Amino acid sequence: MRPTISPYITTDEKDKVFGPGPATLLRLVERTGSLLSAAKAMGMSYSKATHLVKHAEERLGVTLTMRSTGGEGGGGSVLTRECQDLLDRYELWSASVRETTDDLFGAAFAGTGKTPRLGCVVMASGLGTRFGGQKLLSDLGGRPVLERTLASIPRDLFDVIVVTGSSDVIGLCERLGVKCRINPGRLQSDSVRVGIEAAGKALGCMFAQGDQPLVRPESMRALAFEFARDPHRIVRLAFGDQAASPVIFPAWLFGSLASLVGDVGGLELLRRSPDLSGLISLVQAQDASELEDIDTREDSCRLEQILSLREG
Repeated sequence: MRPTISPYITTDEKDKVFGPGPATLLRLVERTGSLLSAAKAMGMSYSKATHLVKHAEERLGVTLTMRSTGGEGGGGSVLTRECQDLLDRYELWSASVRETTDDLFGAAFAGTGKTPRLGCVVMASGLGTRFGGQKLLSDLGGRPVLERTLASIPRDLFDVIVVTGSSDVIGLCERLGVKCRINPGRLQSDSVRVGIEAAGKALGCMFAQGDQPLVRPESMRALAFEFARDPHRIVRLAFGDQAASPVIFPAWLFGSLASLVGDVGGLELLRRSPDLSGLISLVQAQDASELEDIDTREDSCRLEQILSLREG
């Protein structure tokens, strides 16, 4: 399943002036040196070909071909300089429209039919030093923290990969049927590189923290739908003016993410590149608890209370 689009130049009254048909016809004229030969190659009558060219010339106000009509074989034709310029501009625009359309379609229909889902990297390589143990496997409302995080991610929209160095986390993921990648290093940037490699040719990739278990599935979907509006922008979850994870990065930033060095994640790229701030779209969470993560056992107790109130 893929989009089909035919770019046309029209008048303000929506009258078609120039499009794929005339463009193909004129390129064939350029190749064959004959309007008649070009028309035959397209299975078109000579009179229709002449009408298409004249119609475009009248609406555009330029001469497109220099020709001698009426002779044997319909006469010879060459393109004017104005026509060459028009074709170059039209083809550049058409290619851009189709590329943008493919991206928009891929983002809007991610996970539908054979359209690839967006990538999703769940960062799960932390050592839990401040927590005093493997916090991702600690209990939160009767389920491991990481399991709650994974349950909030819509699998129909996101292709989920957990990046970790913990055999226990791998075991949990196997039980849940979630794909894992081993982080060969100990740094966040190592996890980012592994995740970007796993994302492959996805139009975008969401980075989520494994210890952020209260993000609602509705917020995850809202992030994906906001990204679909413009798959060249960065989309972040926020509450009010406070922005946090998860973050969806577009594919054109994958190289920059993979080049990060040190114990830093994708948000470091935003800090280092203030020019990217104009490309960030914020999706509002329902409440501030969605942005909370677990670093300490006190955090876990606090989120347990919030969860109890939420689930009633």
